[in-house]
Amino acid sequence: MLLLSSLLGIFWFVLALCFIYIIVRPQVGGAVYFETNRQDVEIIMRLLSLKSGERVSDLGSGDGRILIASAKKGIEAHGYEIDPLLVWKSRLRIRRARLGHKAYVHWKSFWKVDLSGFDAVVVYGKPGIMERLRKKFESELKPGSRVVSNVYPIPGWQPKLVEKRIQLYVI
Repeated sequence: MLLLSSLLGIFWFVLALCFIYIIVRPQVGGAVYFETNRQDVEIIMRLLSLKSGERVSDLGSGDGRILIASAKKGIEAHGYEIDPLLVWKSRLRIRRARLGHKAYVHWKSFWKVDLSGFDAVVVYGKPGIMERLRKKFESELKPGSRVVSNVYPIPGWQPKLVEKRIQLYVI
């Protein structure tokens, strides 16, 4: 009877979390999450050419794949994600990979983040935000900073390199 009661309690707790997520998720906004496949992560990392001592930011960091790949190369990586479930998933994946000293996920809108301390930025944005992002990059990133955009181009900029649908820009 105690086991049944415990299982029922867990069921109701999970159901409540799902309900909260359904209510909260539409209010926080953001793009629809699409997983970046392993091959694309490798392309992004190659295009970024990250060096020791550099810092990278992943805007809309999803499940933390880019952060983990960067941290495995010894790079300090900061992700900004507004979906609380994805923040939780990222933190769990980073902890399992034992990379908590190099990879960090912030439950925060990247629009509120000053990017001036980063050498490279990764974004998998949607078309409607790319013009606004370009202006943010131009006002906050230092000359020589690299921006990698997965799928959608940055309006008004010419990519330095393109592989598959992934573009590298240098400011």
